[in-house]
Order: sequence, then C-alpha cells, then structure tokens
Amino acid sequence: MSKKSSTNKKDDEKNIDSSEEKELASIPLEDYEKIKDDYLRLAADFDNYKKRTEKDKENQLVGSLSIILASLFPLIDNFEIAMNQEEAPKELEALYKLVLAFLENLNITEVPGVGEEFDPSYHEAIEHSGEGDNQIVGEVLRKGYKLEDRLIRPAMVKVQSE
Repeated sequence: MSKKSSTNKKDDEKNIDSSEEKELASIPLEDYEKIKDDYLRLAADFDNYKKRTEKDKENQLVGSLSIILASLFPLIDNFEIAMNQEEAPKELEALYKLVLAFLENLNITEVPGVGEEFDPSYHEAIEHSGEGDNQIVGEVLRKGYKLEDRLIRPAMVKVQSE
C-alpha cells in the first residue's frame, strides 16, 4: 500500500468523523433527549431481563431439588420411626445423622413444630382440640421441611387452641 492511499484513508476517516459530528450537531435537543431516554430505558430493561432470568434459573433449580427431596422424605420418616424403637442399631443412627447432615448442607430446615404458633402456610392440621383464638402446635405427626423460605413439605400436626 502506498503512502498516498494511506493518507487518503485517514482523510476519509476524518471526513466521516466530521460528518457524524455535523449530523449529531444537527439533531434537535428534544430528539437527543428522547434518544437518550430510550437508551436508558433499554439499558434498564436489559438489566431487569438479566435479573429475571437469573431468578428464573434459581427457581427452576429449587423446584427440581424440591421434587427430588420430596421422594427422599419417606425414607427419612422411616429412619425416624426406626430410631424410636427400643433396640435401634447404632449403624442406623449413624445413617440417620448422615442424612440430616446432607439436608443441612442443602440449607433444608425443619418446619417449626411443638409449642410454635400454628401457621397454615407451613402446617397441615390433622386434629384440632380446645377452645380459643390462640392456636399452638401440640404434636408433630410428620415433620415438614423447607428450602430457605420455600416450603417443600408441610408438617402434619395436631393443633391445640388456648
């Protein structure tokens, strides 16, 4: 490439830059403000889209995990029944502790039980006794579990009113 064509290229770029500047300068202030506003709105929409898709992914993961864990809960229930037997083997207790540690690592917690205020969003009342407005969980028949703040399985409880 010769020096002449390279200088012509630079001159062409300068002409393009100056023509773009002239074009931008010729845009009325109102149109510029509208374009700027549209740009900012589009940037905010894109940011919201990214946040929404991230939250959707998280919800999908939690939903999938909930389905898998729901099939694990009957096993945990049977462990608890076996643990309440008089002559439960120590190996069974060790396995049960491993399962509980597994749940803890996944941030799965038990739904609050005996002595707590009855909450229909976390408890499933099987029996109700007493008169009064204050409803307290008297006995837990089946433990409930939640993943962070999302309920996976409600606790099956007997409710006492005081």
